[in-house]
Amino acid sequence: MEEPSSAPPAESPAAALRAPPDAAVGLNAPLRLLGHAVVQHPWRILAVWLIAVLLGAWGAHRLPQVTLGVEGGAPGSPSKRATDALRDDFNNPFIDPLVVAVSAPHLQVDAAPYLDWVKETGRVLAALPGMRDVRSFADDKDTRLRSPDGHVTTLLLGLRATSHADRQQAVVAVRASLTPRRAALLALDSAAQVAVTGNAAADFDVNTWSARGGDRAEKQALPLTLAILLVAFGTLVAAGLPFLTGIATTTVSLGSAFLLAEVMPVSNLLGNVVTMIGLAIGIDYSLLMVTYYREHAESAPVAESVVAAVARGGRTIAWSGVTVIIGLLGLLLSPLLETRTVGIGGALVVCVSVLAALTLLPAALTLLGSRLEWLPVIPRHRGRPRLLAFWRRLGSWIVRHPYITLLLAGGVVLALASPLLRIRTSFANQRWFLPPGMESRLGADLVTAVRGDNAANAIYLLVRSEDGRPVLDPAHLQSLFDYSASLERDARVGAVSSPVNLQAGLEPDDYRTLYADPEQALKDYPEIGQLFVSRDRRAALFEVTPADRASAADVLHLSRELQTRAPAGAFSVLVTGAAAGYDDFNNEMLHSLPRIFAFVVGATLLMLFTAFRSFLLPVKAVLMNLLAVAAGMGAVVAIFQLGWLNGLIGLEHPVASIPLEIPLMVFCMSFGLSMDYELFLLFRIQQEFYRDADNNRATVEGLASVAPVITGAGLIMVVVFGAFVGAALPVLKMIGVGLCVAVLVDATVVRALIVPAVMALAGRWNWYPGRRPV
Repeated sequence: MEEPSSAPPAESPAAALRAPPDAAVGLNAPLRLLGHAVVQHPWRILAVWLIAVLLGAWGAHRLPQVTLGVEGGAPGSPSKRATDALRDDFNNPFIDPLVVAVSAPHLQVDAAPYLDWVKETGRVLAALPGMRDVRSFADDKDTRLRSPDGHVTTLLLGLRATSHADRQQAVVAVRASLTPRRAALLALDSAAQVAVTGNAAADFDVNTWSARGGDRAEKQALPLTLAILLVAFGTLVAAGLPFLTGIATTTVSLGSAFLLAEVMPVSNLLGNVVTMIGLAIGIDYSLLMVTYYREHAESAPVAESVVAAVARGGRTIAWSGVTVIIGLLGLLLSPLLETRTVGIGGALVVCVSVLAALTLLPAALTLLGSRLEWLPVIPRHRGRPRLLAFWRRLGSWIVRHPYITLLLAGGVVLALASPLLRIRTSFANQRWFLPPGMESRLGADLVTAVRGDNAANAIYLLVRSEDGRPVLDPAHLQSLFDYSASLERDARVGAVSSPVNLQAGLEPDDYRTLYADPEQALKDYPEIGQLFVSRDRRAALFEVTPADRASAADVLHLSRELQTRAPAGAFSVLVTGAAAGYDDFNNEMLHSLPRIFAFVVGATLLMLFTAFRSFLLPVKAVLMNLLAVAAGMGAVVAIFQLGWLNGLIGLEHPVASIPLEIPLMVFCMSFGLSMDYELFLLFRIQQEFYRDADNNRATVEGLASVAPVITGAGLIMVVVFGAFVGAALPVLKMIGVGLCVAVLVDATVVRALIVPAVMALAGRWNWYPGRRPV
């Protein structure tokens, strides 16, 4: 296709268009200085990196011990304030307990020997250091601690520990003490099961499984990655260099992540994110650097080739690193620990990857020299001419038929993205985030037999007296009776526990007599004060368990309604629980999404304009990235929510909704990673354009030169992210699928077809205004 006949304004004569942007000129000199420094001191650089890798390996081993699970509410939200008040103002040891769930299908907990086993197990657990209180069915035959059929029971363990590390150690101690008790129960019933669950146990399990999943994904990805590099470079030494650099980058980044976790709270996703991005980006940048070095080494000495590769490849890598970091830092604007951790950890590993590509790899290239071509596996030049000819033919066809290309390629991407229109991000009462086989998941399943399917969705109401009197003052009792009765009448409510309906069989008059002297009543019945009344006697806890038949939407609506329902009189109410926490988090997240999107897109546009001195190229690059992100999230919705091909990735069953943080993380991570290929391609097209200001020729030659590198780099990222699709944790599966599809679509359909077509249609307007004439 011919270029448009209309010319850009006066600032675009051929001489100005051929001149590189100021940013490119300014970055070349310091990169050359860096290249010279590396060439002069390669052994020192390798020694520093060796020490960093050894220290990183030590930190990587300790990282799972210091990361946290789900943060538990949006900071500053009403539900978070209520949760903090429950922990700080009440003596209740069972606000966030460990739960020992026990099942004995052939025994009855009401009678020996099952009842005796429960009693002895409670005694053993109560004797553990750091145990504040233990409650079981054997204490007072509380029916809330057994299933209707009598086969399943729970023991509630109140811990003294408040720090994350101490609570994790408590999980280990409890499970160890239960080993002989489990054996004793199995001797009574061979089908018996014992599992420890609760937030601390789930946190411990997710940490353990997350670290195990990252190690497994790394082992699966590395052989395929090496195979791709062998095909790309042809020799074992040349392929091994990016491979080893990627491993070194990941190891150092994991060690740095451990140091980060020592000074601030970080999520248990951190290790997986660092491994995922570190392998992909570290190998990609190294692949690009080795490619540039080999091009120069054919006609120049080793030292000169290394300096030229650092100057030329370093420019692309530096700009690419900045764009990836911009995308990841957008996650810092989110209210959730998990997403902020992904942002910090991802930015950290990108910094390490850029540093390794500009120092460690050039130092190795300097020392290897011509030995880079040792141990050939595939003849280097056998297929390259045919490969370049293929990409030139494809590029020439695209610039001649841009509209057809856009119609076909764009249709494919939009079809992949179309399931995104059906995404649901509502509250769900599923335990999908804990995979089958995890002990805390088994325990959670057993707990449902005792307290129903909505046991984990209890709603906690903190009712506070605002008139200066104790909450159980006789003047308040009628309002509290009426409030409790209104809760029990709601069809969505299964049970209510509070200071005014704790004792079965007591009528309102009995409670009036009991609370005639509230302080004396709390002394006579310390359980009421411990479980349901605050230390200052001004607040009472009402625990509402939703009915089994209540749907997730019912629970969410009930939680919202209860925020505005308080007892008649001078009372205030705060609501917390899973549904309230989700609602507040969702509101905070929806509020932060526009800021995150504006920051990532705005900063990227500004950075690209600085790099290319073009108005059109940054806008086009952002739109291309959004296409790839949409395709990745469309695949997540299709597989995880709609259930298409979900069995192929080992998913237990489709989920009712996609957590809102998944689209956010996939957007920020894939947006930055996809920009890598845009920059690889545009910098090469720009270099070709400087020669004669022929946009179509530059597009074809740039595509032919860079497409093999982009394809190889894309395949490496797909392999790395695809390995995480096989992880047991569904959250890692979702992130892996989203990134895998987004990068695959970006490296093939978007960069190889759509970008050249758009470049051909825009002609010289791609480069307007260009460098300003001096």
